[in-house]
Amino acid sequence: MSHTKGSPTGLNVTSRAGFEWRQSIITLMLVLAPMALAVIVMTIGLAVRAMWLVIHGAPAELPAPPNFRLYGLLSYAVSSWLAVALVLVWTKRQTMRSDVFRFRRLTLPAFAASLIGFGIVTIGVPVVTHWLTIVTGHRSQDVRIDFHDAKSIAIVVFLLVVTTPVTEEILYRGLLVSWLRRIGWHDSNILVLGTVIFAANHIIPLGLVWGAAMILLGLVTYALRLRYESLSPAWLAHTLFNAQLTLSYPLIAWIAQAT
Repeated sequence: MSHTKGSPTGLNVTSRAGFEWRQSIITLMLVLAPMALAVIVMTIGLAVRAMWLVIHGAPAELPAPPNFRLYGLLSYAVSSWLAVALVLVWTKRQTMRSDVFRFRRLTLPAFAASLIGFGIVTIGVPVVTHWLTIVTGHRSQDVRIDFHDAKSIAIVVFLLVVTTPVTEEILYRGLLVSWLRRIGWHDSNILVLGTVIFAANHIIPLGLVWGAAMILLGLVTYALRLRYESLSPAWLAHTLFNAQLTLSYPLIAWIAQAT
């Protein structure tokens, strides 16, 4: 009789564990979706471009390397918004949308913390990348963007200043944090795991050195998210960091040309 009473409970626990495992896999796939979607978006875009060239009697050649790089950046930006759209649909079914898309009005302490976090990352990331370059022998990813071209500037700003600070906060600090909390993870563990996943996913597009340096950005943004229960402080620090990083390239190019 005791076995009969205990069986449903055991089955419920097993079923619950299986459900959480499946949902955790889906959550991770959504968090990492932009990279895979970017490949699909770019492949479709290049195929459409080739068809357009053939129809107009031109050879279906791949774009020149600078344009190919820009197409890749634009594809990643588009795929990031597609991933957020998928999260919007999925979180409604899981009744966790309000937790995932938690952009709250910035309070004065949160605003000050964002500026401090921005300062830490702005100073720390160059130091970390320089140190890692010496220790590992790996160079930072070579970024060659024509900042004299308005189209290039528009795509880079759209990706780094407009898109990634919003979409990455929703995916990493919104979706991932909300789900891990739902299944019982402590904030300290979320901080560590989230930072590792965030940094690791930057290795492919940015290289080993910059990917590892993103640990610092991950720690700051996760700490802001967990401390203030809002994506807004992390978004602000992230936006400011990407903006100064983006603007530094044309400034360095201008100084180099002048000297």
